[in-house]
Amino acid sequence: MTAAAVVMIGGGACSAPIAEVSTSPPPAAPKSSTKFTTVPDACELLERETLAKYAPEAACRPGAEDDLQTVNDKQEPIIRRGPRWEPAHTARQGKFHATVEVNLTLGLDTYAEDQESAQRSISGSAVGNERPVAGIGDEASLYYGVGDKQGHNGNLARGILVSRWGNVSLRVFYWHYQAAASDDGLSEQQVLKALKAITRDVYDDLS
Repeated sequence: MTAAAVVMIGGGACSAPIAEVSTSPPPAAPKSSTKFTTVPDACELLERETLAKYAPEAACRPGAEDDLQTVNDKQEPIIRRGPRWEPAHTARQGKFHATVEVNLTLGLDTYAEDQESAQRSISGSAVGNERPVAGIGDEASLYYGVGDKQGHNGNLARGILVSRWGNVSLRVFYWHYQAAASDDGLSEQQVLKALKAITRDVYDDLS
């Protein structure tokens, strides 16, 4: 925001009129010309190295819409993937318990819808925030929350990274449960690091 200039002439002050500031949200970032046509099977979207680092012991379960065949208004195929990786055991002291879920849509722009869904997901957090993230696709936003208003799951940290790149919309969930009640779980920076790595891993598999 540029302050109004004040010019002193012969001891008098003359102020330029202050421009009215718009309260409307900034325009959405333009989508790139990137166009993906193929997507791997759901459980092949993440590399073993990525899972070993951010969700050890997690096994994949494909999404319910992975085989659904539909088309958009241009009669182009809409491809969806919704796998979830989670450990078989419950969170317990001394074990890192993390779950990853990927919701990918090719051929249909769901970015705004994904943002609203992510906001609702953290709205009950005792601590929660959202902010834009640079360097991921055409546009990306982080949603991070810890615990909830009632104090249940106070050791639960969860993050959602919503992004879009060309004709793909991607929403990645990351939950971390800390078994020790005295531990607050992963920080926002740690959750964001995991989400960025997972998101880039998914995009690397598209062609």
